[in-house]
Amino acid sequence: MTTEIILLGHGSRRKEANDSLIEVAKKVEDILGHEVTPAFMGNWEPRLPEAVKAKVEAGAQKIIIMPLFLFRGMHVTVDIRNEVQEIQETHPEVEIVFTPELGADDSIAILASSRIKEALRV
Repeated sequence: MTTEIILLGHGSRRKEANDSLIEVAKKVEDILGHEVTPAFMGNWEPRLPEAVKAKVEAGAQKIIIMPLFLFRGMHVTVDIRNEVQEIQETHPEVEIVFTPELGADDSIAILASSRIKEALRV
């Protein structure tokens, strides 16, 4: 089974913000040893439907979509789920897995604490 991974970000009109998502996707790719494609909700390309379409056309049988969002806001709870549902209806032959957002994970708290400690030392 051919599995593809999409790392989904919000997207920004600022190129630098989008470059950060691309950089994270590359780091995740290096960790997993598996191609990771960055995609965006808006303001940058590729958008999620186009990224999924490209994966399907390349023969993907399973697509994992990981939303690189901290919390369950409107994009995670409504917008992305609606897009994924539309994609699934268009490509019922492809298994689409939508992972949880980052959330209130311990690793996020550790990272936040680390940044605060850096600021305290300044």
